[in-house]
Amino acid sequence: MEVLSVHNGQQLLIEVNGQGRTLRLACIQAPRPSQVPWAGRADQAMASLVSRGAKGMFELRSRDVHGRLVGRLLVNGQDIGADLVRQGAVFAWDGFLGRCDDLNYSAIEAQARSKQRGLWSVAGGLPRPWDVMESIDDGEP
Repeated sequence: MEVLSVHNGQQLLIEVNGQGRTLRLACIQAPRPSQVPWAGRADQAMASLVSRGAKGMFELRSRDVHGRLVGRLLVNGQDIGADLVRQGAVFAWDGFLGRCDDLNYSAIEAQARSKQRGLWSVAGGLPRPWDVMESIDDGEP
């Protein structure tokens, strides 16, 4: 698997068996585009962890209603979703699949929150994206 481009803080375009496919990272949720500047910071965090041409592997967990592959991405042995949560760039979220019990993203998020990393540095807390999704139309599924 090769990374072709970063779409945002939770999606990439990857090449699998000669085909470009959208991969949505499982068990995380990036801030919505309307959550400025946090959505842009999540995009930057993803781009800093995964560059075009990076080789890695993904663990397919599902396909979503938008036709995207949903899975865990490993580059150089690093779990990219876990790294994004650790930085406070994204939220841990099992609501997307309900199949995240084997990953320790919630514990990693708790550490990021206690250290006030990234989006956890906002006084009073940043609204979680799934709490604002239905009230906005920012073009993101």
